[in-house]
Amino acid sequence: MMFATWQIGLDIQHTSMRAVAVQRQRQGWQLRHWWQLPLPEGTFRDGLLMNTEAFANALLDWRKELPVRHQLRVSFPTQRTLQRPIPAPDKRLAEPASDAYIASTTARQLQMTPAQLCWDYLASQDVADPYLIVAARQTDVAALIKSLAVVKLFPATLTPGASALPALTAPCHLEKCEYLVHREEHHWLWASTETTPRWGWADTHVVPTISDLCQQLKTEPEKVALSFAQPESQPVGVLPLDAWSALSRLQPPLPRHGGVFTVAIGLAIGRVSR
Repeated sequence: MMFATWQIGLDIQHTSMRAVAVQRQRQGWQLRHWWQLPLPEGTFRDGLLMNTEAFANALLDWRKELPVRHQLRVSFPTQRTLQRPIPAPDKRLAEPASDAYIASTTARQLQMTPAQLCWDYLASQDVADPYLIVAARQTDVAALIKSLAVVKLFPATLTPGASALPALTAPCHLEKCEYLVHREEHHWLWASTETTPRWGWADTHVVPTISDLCQQLKTEPEKVALSFAQPESQPVGVLPLDAWSALSRLQPPLPRHGGVFTVAIGLAIGRVSR
């Protein structure tokens, strides 16, 4: 019965939402459906949800198309999140005290109170700072979850968009790359292909070209795989990131420009660890 469940990645951007539904089968991932849902101007601003009514209305008809058995993974604006290493807590601390230490350390670094944060952590490969914290404002997270619940959407995960990219590394055979990069109209999303990936966001007004981003990431274009949300020519030396190649069975009609669904596919096929 578990194979009947649709895994759906919903990537939310300022002007549109992109969704991809897949099923796990013996041959690999099978595409079930894809959608591109427009958003009225001003629904989001700088990653913040500004118009909850417009957001809910844009999702209402789409919600009716989903089967009862589905698991939804939703992107959270990368620019509204932070990934930061922190030192390990004292090994003598029990789990509640250890979690309290991590929360207070993160809040102190961000000059906030622990109650203002929504956070999680992963083990890092860094000996000096063996934990990687992912944090966002509690109010930002609560507003998005509440607005999704209005149309009876209850995500299994709420994931920074950039952190969905590493799920594409193995199925797209990009293990030799150091970074996966996705370009939206006004920003870059990037993620490393390390065992514990680093990821982030960059404004295209500050970092206009892929060469500039490579300099910032201290890598070479030949070690980067790149996709575009809008049709653009592939830069010389940079590998293409074709997220659709992660799916073993496709069915037409397919979108004219598949790059717009890169993050949605990464969300759909990514593991849910918690």
